[in-house]
Amino acid sequence: MEIIIGRNPKDNKLLLKVDGKDQPTQISVPATVGPQHCKLKIENGQIHVKNLDINNYTYVNGQSVESKLITRNDTIELGSDRYLIDWNIFSPFMPADISHLKKVWEDYENGNIALQIKERKFNAIRSATGIFTMVAIALSIATGGRNNWYYVLYGVAILASVVFFIKAYLDSSNMPQKRLELTRQFQRGYVCPRCKHSMGSQPYDFVAQNTHCPYCKTEFIH
Repeated sequence: MEIIIGRNPKDNKLLLKVDGKDQPTQISVPATVGPQHCKLKIENGQIHVKNLDINNYTYVNGQSVESKLITRNDTIELGSDRYLIDWNIFSPFMPADISHLKKVWEDYENGNIALQIKERKFNAIRSATGIFTMVAIALSIATGGRNNWYYVLYGVAILASVVFFIKAYLDSSNMPQKRLELTRQFQRGYVCPRCKHSMGSQPYDFVAQNTHCPYCKTEFIH
């Protein structure tokens, strides 16, 4: 992608030419900005700026340059008046970085796994009440009567059953709520940075295989 930055001589407004197509703006610029002042070339996630006329002045981070590899964290100023370019004006044309979606997916996946492990651990512990009861019955049969160990184990089983019942009752509403919150957070974050359309439930590795957003066609980098 190539973006030529310049000034429209008719109204002194900032004019962008994106891959040969004019993209007028309503942003006023000083006369020291040339009609075709400099060019940004975006390729493979890298951005090059090139001054297009020897009479123009293009500054990157305060230093005059003719050609330079830059990033979005650098400042670009044009002309002797040092007109500062706002990177936001390029947003509709620049590639969208989707690398942050990897963490969004991992947080969602790990969150679901954590909830599943919690449920399974609880079910495993709850099964201990049945073990206590069976051991108590086995002791009763083996000793021919209900000795002290029988009452202790049976009492522990009853107490554990009550505790697990209360916890299961509380989790019956807490767990679905946690899943809902996790899903909503995922749906808000797992979207195209440009059009905000959901990337669905595809793992990040599959999404990263797309070179462009399937909805707004913005180029993806990661």
